[in-house]
Amino acid sequence: MRLYAITDRRLLPGAHKPGQLTAEERDGLVRLARNWAATSVEFIQLREKDLAAPELTVLVEGMLKAIAGRSKLLLNAGAPDAWEVARVPGVDGLHLPGRWTAEQVARAHILCTVSVGCHSVEEVALARFVGADVALLSPIFRTESHPEARPLGVEALTEARKVARKMPVFALGGVNAGNAASCIAAGAAGVAGIRTFLSGEWPAAEPPAA
Repeated sequence: MRLYAITDRRLLPGAHKPGQLTAEERDGLVRLARNWAATSVEFIQLREKDLAAPELTVLVEGMLKAIAGRSKLLLNAGAPDAWEVARVPGVDGLHLPGRWTAEQVARAHILCTVSVGCHSVEEVALARFVGADVALLSPIFRTESHPEARPLGVEALTEARKVARKMPVFALGGVNAGNAASCIAAGAAGVAGIRTFLSGEWPAAEPPAA
């Protein structure tokens, strides 16, 4: 089963201030990256959209050292300086959150691997058409991050796989160790998440590969 972990330092212990990266936060995220890489997480998305280039660069360098090439590190393009920091040697790609454009995908492709966020099967089809490498389809289930969002259900993964062709589609949104297998059975290439991976639940309760 292919795994895609996403960071959010606000869910880690400690006090968190927008735009600031404490040593505790840095060390916590680097430690998580090391653990994820050691448990076969394929993609790690650094989703700290409030950090500027200096803080992001420090974090990227620490995480790259920790994963030692065992996972691919992607930067969330929602951070103001993400495109600049993506040029740091060793960074594998950019993740474009919702409302991305074909022009952004083409521009990002010049730099690296491109992951995109999708919220419908139609967006998955467009992502493949414009050349994205990976798509995250969400929310598959109800999620704490966006409780107001209507779940797409695993059926959407079946349709997404058809239109995505060879582009891998990862299930995101409310995915956990208990329901991940149903996502793979429906057609997802893998599963993605924030809370499940941050909690440390996954390595201890990973379902068998489908």
